[in-house]
Amino acid sequence: MRITLLVQRTFVPLLLLLTHLDTNAQSLEQWTRWGDAAMEVKQYYGASRFFDGALAIEPGRMGLQWKQAEACRLSHQYDRAAELYEKVYRKDQGRTYTQALRWLAEMQLCAGDIIAAQASWSKVLKREKDEASVLHERALNALEGITLALEPTSAGSVEIVHEPAPLNSFDSEFGARYGPDGTLYFAGLHGAVNGSGEVEDTMHYRTRIHRSSGVSGNWSAPEPLEVVGDGDVANPTWTLDGQRMLFTYCPVNGTCRIHVSPVGDGLLDPVPLEGLGDAMSTQPMIVDWNDREMLLFVSDRADGKGGTDIWQARLESGRAVEVHPLNGKVNTAGNERSPWFVPSTSTLWFSSDHLPGHGGYDVFTSTLDNDVFGTPENAGTPINSPANDLYPMLDTARGEGWITSNRAGSFAAKGETCCNDLYRWDISRMVRANVPGTTDTVNDLNEESALALAALQRKFPLRLFFHNDEPEPRSRSTTTELDYQDTYLEYRSLLPDYLNGQEDPNAMTRFFTEEVDHGMALLGELTRALITTLDAGRSVTIDVRGHASPLARNDYNIDLSKRRIQSLRNHLRTVLGGRLTPYLDGNAPNAAMLTVHELPFGEDRAASSVSDDPATLDQSVYSVAAARERRIEVVALELMDTQRTEQGTIRLIKELGNIEQDREREIPFLIRNTSATPMHLLESTADCGCTTTELPKEPIPAQGSHALSVHFSGRAPLGRLMRTLSIRTDGEPERFELIILGTVIP
Repeated sequence: MRITLLVQRTFVPLLLLLTHLDTNAQSLEQWTRWGDAAMEVKQYYGASRFFDGALAIEPGRMGLQWKQAEACRLSHQYDRAAELYEKVYRKDQGRTYTQALRWLAEMQLCAGDIIAAQASWSKVLKREKDEASVLHERALNALEGITLALEPTSAGSVEIVHEPAPLNSFDSEFGARYGPDGTLYFAGLHGAVNGSGEVEDTMHYRTRIHRSSGVSGNWSAPEPLEVVGDGDVANPTWTLDGQRMLFTYCPVNGTCRIHVSPVGDGLLDPVPLEGLGDAMSTQPMIVDWNDREMLLFVSDRADGKGGTDIWQARLESGRAVEVHPLNGKVNTAGNERSPWFVPSTSTLWFSSDHLPGHGGYDVFTSTLDNDVFGTPENAGTPINSPANDLYPMLDTARGEGWITSNRAGSFAAKGETCCNDLYRWDISRMVRANVPGTTDTVNDLNEESALALAALQRKFPLRLFFHNDEPEPRSRSTTTELDYQDTYLEYRSLLPDYLNGQEDPNAMTRFFTEEVDHGMALLGELTRALITTLDAGRSVTIDVRGHASPLARNDYNIDLSKRRIQSLRNHLRTVLGGRLTPYLDGNAPNAAMLTVHELPFGEDRAASSVSDDPATLDQSVYSVAAARERRIEVVALELMDTQRTEQGTIRLIKELGNIEQDREREIPFLIRNTSATPMHLLESTADCGCTTTELPKEPIPAQGSHALSVHFSGRAPLGRLMRTLSIRTDGEPERFELIILGTVIP
């Protein structure tokens, strides 16, 4: 069942491209025979071209109109399909072509013609008297979906970004997800285009898994993974230990099944996953589910609700066990596809063509409660569109969401909605109410934000590199107006200078790709994580160390380190249209703040082996060792949340990320007195002897503040930590709670 890859073979058959035969020179029978043959091998776009040839000879033949309508529907030519289904329905009235009205309604909905779709679905509902039938239920859901379209549910201020080339192409790309190596993986059909702009097709053209590195808008050319076999491969996922990849493999003449291969540069030794039998299985996703390695996948096997359903299994010793459909309300009589589970919110994201939506497949969410999935909710616009929206993927650590869509505006060589492309959005811009399972509680901070923060901090220090004496060469200023991105791009352009005369040019190339470019990519992750956190009302402090090579005097290098840290501040001000500026200035409406704490070391920590001789630039400037010293490092993040309980207590909650066991720390809290009278801090009570503080003897002035330092001894078991220190006052509020969260590590 090759359609399960969810990418349509919509390419002009090679025969048509080679012949260039005049329509009138061919018989009706020849065009029809070629169209039927193309339909049989699922070359639907090519079939539509052949049926066009037949209809040019006899445009009024209803049987040809029906065949062409089917070919156009299956190749996502929605407007043309609707036109033809309407002609068939007017002539036949559903007597012979019983599905004409239903597909007319579906195509009108996919084309965005919701008023016409509403009328057609109403007719379907009147004709389909059996209230228990799948079509009756689909008509009801479609009409409800039209209500969504007329009064759209919003995913907030989300902006769906259509990723440019080379990530997306004129062919189809689908199913984006990040691998254990941090690289973006997806499936794609990447064919050649002839001189006429037509996409060439051959019988050996196959779907392949590709990977690309970089950041949004700046991706490397997709690299296909080597595959053993002649079938289609797609839908990569990885075991929790990162050692094996699971993926869909569809043989040329056989059933799609989930296969397993050791992680490497290719799928060189794939074998079917044991325990799933011979039934169709596709679109795997592995997740840590209550400390169990669980597999979610799609199948049309027996005991489902109908069409394709989402199933689950537990992975044990490389085998699928306890295989069964998801419990709850996710699966329907239609088709459910592309599951993605977010453990931090217990939320399943998936696509369905049966539930109330905007057209085609829509993205939905369902929250898990006691191993049962609740009523699905439409993810809203602009995540969903009138076309097909599939493969939702949320990466909370990166703050990214991804979908696959053939919506209008996708790159296409064969019609506006022919082909799937990859789209991305910033999950921090979503309205929190539209993300099931999120609430502003200590537990929420403990689970959702802390997990995302911890995932990012595991990659620290985040190192950003500079060319010699940049920014602002020969300046004694401690500030600069340059943005780090500008200095990075200029630095990157100097790679030929760095390679010139190198004894080991490969080492320098690796430095630029694996360290300089990697740092820029991590900076993108950091900015997205900051936006996610700050938009949720949580203040953040980042510690940044500045370094320099020992080529100049140390006092000059201290100033240079400060300029380098300032270039990061400038970048944070300008990135994503200035989203972070209100937080840096302290005037954000939600009162959250972003503080950059600078630690300019100059050359103090430079390796003694690095040359400081200006006469040997190959060593003091253009060597890998010297280049590594010219950097700034984001070394720590602290996350602060302010909450008021029902009793009026103010909670100041600080997430520390990773905390080394038995290492003492001083954690600052800022206590604000927002009342009109002075306020004394009377006494403090801790939930353990590991946290202490010294209260000021003098009152905090009206509208004033006091920086309170909490001493943490580091004595705590490994794992998640929560410590509370309660402070009683003689003012309003009567009590503050200082809460420390973190993950204790060895």
